[in-house]
Amino acid sequence: MNGVLRVLTFALLLARPAAADAPADAPLGARERALHALNRLGYGPRPGELERVEAMGADAWIARQLDPERIPDAAFEAKLKDFPVLTMSGAQLMAAYPQPKKAVAGMAMGKPQEVQRELTAARLLRGVDSERQFDAVLTDFWFNHFNVSAEKGPVRWLVVPYERDVIRPRMYGKFRDLLGAVAHSPAMLIYLDNAQSSIDPRYAPASSRARIDRMEERMAARGKGPKRLGLNENYARELLELHTLGVDGGYTQKDVTELARILTGWGVARPNARNGLRDFAFRFDGNRHDPGVKTFLGETYEGAGEAEGERALDRLARSPSTARFIALKLCRRFVADDPPPALVARVAKRFQATDGDLRETYRALFTDPEFWSRAHFRAKVRTPLEFVIASLRATGADVRDPARAAGLLNQLGMPLYRCEPPTGWPDRAAPWVNAGALLARLRYAQGLFADRPKSPAVADPAAPLGNAARGDGQALLAAYEKAYLGGVVTERTRAALERRLDDPEISRARLDDDARHYRLDRLAALVLGAPDFERR
Repeated sequence: MNGVLRVLTFALLLARPAAADAPADAPLGARERALHALNRLGYGPRPGELERVEAMGADAWIARQLDPERIPDAAFEAKLKDFPVLTMSGAQLMAAYPQPKKAVAGMAMGKPQEVQRELTAARLLRGVDSERQFDAVLTDFWFNHFNVSAEKGPVRWLVVPYERDVIRPRMYGKFRDLLGAVAHSPAMLIYLDNAQSSIDPRYAPASSRARIDRMEERMAARGKGPKRLGLNENYARELLELHTLGVDGGYTQKDVTELARILTGWGVARPNARNGLRDFAFRFDGNRHDPGVKTFLGETYEGAGEAEGERALDRLARSPSTARFIALKLCRRFVADDPPPALVARVAKRFQATDGDLRETYRALFTDPEFWSRAHFRAKVRTPLEFVIASLRATGADVRDPARAAGLLNQLGMPLYRCEPPTGWPDRAAPWVNAGALLARLRYAQGLFADRPKSPAVADPAAPLGNAARGDGQALLAAYEKAYLGGVVTERTRAALERRLDDPEISRARLDDDARHYRLDRLAALVLGAPDFERR
């Protein structure tokens, strides 16, 4: 019962805006700025890191993070050698981790699920151990923006090259390059069905009728029933709504259909002995392309084949609506669930002025005074991924089995690479703030301090205590608050924690005197479950 009351108390505190003990217009102090930078551009501080960033200055640390190529990261990169899937192509992964009924004796290394296990483990370790913290956060941001799900067909193998070769190399370049790479990616074209889309008899010009008939005859001959060519609008719709213009970006359903027609023929060549391909690849199939007249966003497209799609991507990447939408997504991720419109406008302006230069767009956001506003300090509720990584970093936990540690995200409702809707995981507080979700987090935190033979990650609850008196609950709380919360704690969180010091699950009176005996694992877990840790 006490555990439920604890969770309900924290849920109520989390559901309300973070209360600042300082005046709303008071600037953040040096320690608060360092903590804010580490929590927003990274996954929170490791032991001793907050002091280092405070000493060098938050602005200097951010400037360094925006230039990750210059940050040595050999210790983390050495750990990636434990995950063979990270260097394999889609075709190699399909052969090494096949569906059980397609396994070839002597070739299979494991089941397809092992691919996601290793990839998720590597993502977790990147957040925990990499010195390039902003790079780790950006990987999560852009993969989520251009989400694909490993639950769909061959995408289960293609997520590896998708993240490695499409997303990560382009996170600091021009948005148009990133958008184009995604549009040519087999993972995206399969996930959103554009690989199935083709010239549609309903829209095609009369001159294409004979070609359509021949194609449909061949399709019917290969199958068990009549086959028909047709348009699939899934990718075109999400390209407009989720990847570029946004739902209010000024397009119509007619534009969705016309863009889908423009993108007919954009498909995937799969590796096989007949075509000699060794891996999945983008393929433009002119036979499946609709050469007719299309009117997209007020402009005419006709008969240019693959170039029509490139022209449409150019138009979308440079649209003011896209600038606003990308700025909004960045501000929502790094500032607040409902960021100030003026800030979004300034970031969008920089995006446009630099032709979608993402590094310069990030710089504009992190140097804007609004980013450093006290109103936005600890204004974002951590997702399960952010919470797990932040807890492992804050406690200096020993991650013994990264794959199993990452598997805990399934229990917290965020299985990586398996988000089926193209919207990706929510980046607002509401879906993550409820009693059930917070109880799961508290149980995870308690398990983190339980050193069992099969524990995937273990933290020592005594590590932060130093000379803190074991029988003094206030001293213990202060030590944990300094270690896990950076020593920056709101009065209402401190009051909520202090009320729990008499919880029988946390403290007991000794039989021989009135002194209290505290369960350090439960007390440490309580601080990790507190609103000031749940927020970043």
